[in-house]
Amino acid sequence: MSEAHKPDPVRTAELAQQIVNVLAKEDSPTRQRAIFAALTILGEEAPAGKPSNRGGDTGGRGGDEHVGGEHRDLATFFKRDEKLKASDYAQLCAAYHFSQYGDEAFTLEELRKIATEAGETIPDRLDMTLKAAKKNKKTLFQSAGRDRYKPTAAAKQMFKERWGVRPGKNTKPTKDSE
Repeated sequence: MSEAHKPDPVRTAELAQQIVNVLAKEDSPTRQRAIFAALTILGEEAPAGKPSNRGGDTGGRGGDEHVGGEHRDLATFFKRDEKLKASDYAQLCAAYHFSQYGDEAFTLEELRKIATEAGETIPDRLDMTLKAAKKNKKTLFQSAGRDRYKPTAAAKQMFKERWGVRPGKNTKPTKDSE
């Protein structure tokens, strides 16, 4: 590393303290997701000491990518070697939700939040994107109420084949518990 590229320890400490001040009131998973999302947005690699999830078998494509059906972090999940369109990112957001909560229905707002945290762009008319999504003439998402959707069996299969996603087992927080 040349002299010009050595990190300044004083500046590093100042930046770290600013980050601590911003994140101090947040819970640990939120802090970790925010840091990894920021690194992703900046185009940086996530550090080797990624946040760990609860234990479980490693499986699916990518081995270390997910543990027990839960993806380690948003940055790793959204780091793909393929060229994706905005509609593909909408489906990838749904796949991420599926990797966390399995068959639980998701709202359009939840998908927008996932996309924002991942630093990805999704279509403005997300409802129309999900309604029109098909693979081999099979519908990928079904309505589960006003602005709520669930992946169909075809979507679950596509998530598994295309991105190596398995259903998560987390319980979705209810509005009362938030």
